Amino acid sequence: MDRVTANELDRLARARQAVQGIGDAALRSNQHRAEVLAVALEAAGRGDLNDDDWSAAAAVAHQLVGSAGTFGYTRASKLARELEHFLIAAESGPSELAAARAALGVISLDLRAAPDDEQF
Repeated sequence: MDRVTANELDRLARARQAVQGIGDAALRSNQHRAEVLAVALEAAGRGDLNDDDWSAAAAVAHQLVGSAGTFGYTRASKLARELEHFLIAAESGPSELAAARAALGVISLDLRAAPDDEQF
């Protein structure tokens, strides 16, 4: 078996640190996306979202779907997909809006915890 050199260990440590930095930046972005979606849902509750606002919020939810899933937040990704579908439908009946808010609440909690996949 080959011995690992100090140089190789240092490169591995730097690579791991770089990946961790990318994951940390993605987490901050996803937390911000959740905040943007909370504002959009509040506006939807007041009837203050126009068609462009619904589309913009759906795009933010779509970004959250992909990024959360990529970085190990499986449940948050799944719930963000449901939220995206709600926003695409642009129907803010009381029960749909309550479900969207509940999903976003769970997403926000998940993004405060460790990812589901320990490799991240």
